[in-house]
Amino acid sequence: MVSLPRTARTLVTVAALGSLLACGGSPQPPAPEEPEGGTRTVEAANGPVEIPATPHRIAVLWRPTLAAVTLLGHDVVATMGTPGGEDQGLAPFLPEGADGGGHALVTNSPSEEDVDVEELANAAPDLIIGVSTPVGAQADMLESLEAIAPTVLLEWEGTGSWRGHLDEVAGVLDASEEAGRALEAYEEAVASARGDIEAAGVDPAATELSLVRLQSGSEIRLETAESFPGQVVDDLGFARPEGQLEGEGPSDYIAQSYENLDRADGDAVFVMAGSGYPDAPRTFSEGVWSNLDAVREEAVYRVDHDHWGAANHYAALRIVEDVRAALTGEAEPAL
Repeated sequence: MVSLPRTARTLVTVAALGSLLACGGSPQPPAPEEPEGGTRTVEAANGPVEIPATPHRIAVLWRPTLAAVTLLGHDVVATMGTPGGEDQGLAPFLPEGADGGGHALVTNSPSEEDVDVEELANAAPDLIIGVSTPVGAQADMLESLEAIAPTVLLEWEGTGSWRGHLDEVAGVLDASEEAGRALEAYEEAVASARGDIEAAGVDPAATELSLVRLQSGSEIRLETAESFPGQVVDDLGFARPEGQLEGEGPSDYIAQSYENLDRADGDAVFVMAGSGYPDAPRTFSEGVWSNLDAVREEAVYRVDHDHWGAANHYAALRIVEDVRAALTGEAEPAL
């Protein structure tokens, strides 16, 4: 049995419904208009989807997708975000200096299930790009989304999906050249930063970087090599502490209490704190922190988890620059 793309199946259903109404004496609804420029079919997690060949009004239901779409040269008419938050929580997903507050939100939070379908319809997108995650929230609302516009769901398995996500969005938008240029720019930034770090006398391969997220007043999370920031520092060529190489189960981090802070030690420690924990400490020279070798060696740095956890290419460039600044002596330790 041949599987029709979703838009094609919708058109067939509408046509069949129109014929039935005509037979019953009711007026036949007008046939759906062909998108300007025609259509093409893309493969997605939700199967083949017929989309406009040149979409003009793109809505995104995942903030890393916002980053990918804008990086590839497109604007969006709607996105997920945090109403009332600084830049609506979008700054880490946009080019530096862009105004996140100017974007229309279709959500009350960045959570994948928190989509305001009515607001999304009001944005009148001609293409919706969402995600298919292990939670499956957007897959469950697919019928409602498809009633608004052709909907493409892309696989997202965790923060480590950031590289492949750009390629998948590029496939949807027919923007492989733009994706190639973005990758080249990232690789050039990594090579330049590594050169500066080595010129400062630091050998990345012999330097263990510890990545510690302050989750709350009682919990820290050690970011593993599989996490988004872990992948970026791996691209820079740094070693990682033995206790931060693999996560526990499907997680790409290791949750610990502050009593186990010794597992956070390294030749240099990057402490991540963000808007999710506004009361996080800003310096780390006292209490349990004072037992770390990195603290005694004045090699502990505070960084913004809103960026370090954002899982997109803009944020990856931010991590590269933060590490370069710290290990060349441009950034002051958080003591």
